[in-house]
Amino acid sequence: MKKTDPSDAYLAERSPDQRALLEKLRTLVRKALPDADIVIKWGVPCYAVNGKNICAIASFKDHVGLNIFASPAILVDPGERLEGAGKTSRMLKVRTAADIDAAGIARWLTAAAKPARG
Repeated sequence: MKKTDPSDAYLAERSPDQRALLEKLRTLVRKALPDADIVIKWGVPCYAVNGKNICAIASFKDHVGLNIFASPAILVDPGERLEGAGKTSRMLKVRTAADIDAAGIARWLTAAAKPARG
């Protein structure tokens, strides 16, 4: 029997355009973090490895976002695509499918999960 994904209901409530972008992000997160636990936290799908929050996906008025919970110092971002001045997280704002860099996202998620994977 297939395990229920708590993010299904969240995505189902979004507009078709946002849902399509969120589904692309969710697929990339699942690929990069196959052992992640998925819960709804702060009202959005959150992915954790060994109890450590790694990322969350969320919809906003004008974009969807991938919030990565890691020090900006470990998130190599030569294209300066990640936003935010926080010390513990950065966000990739996605407005169109062209904003989704699969290789970059995989690299950021792997870096964020490294301490949690031990």
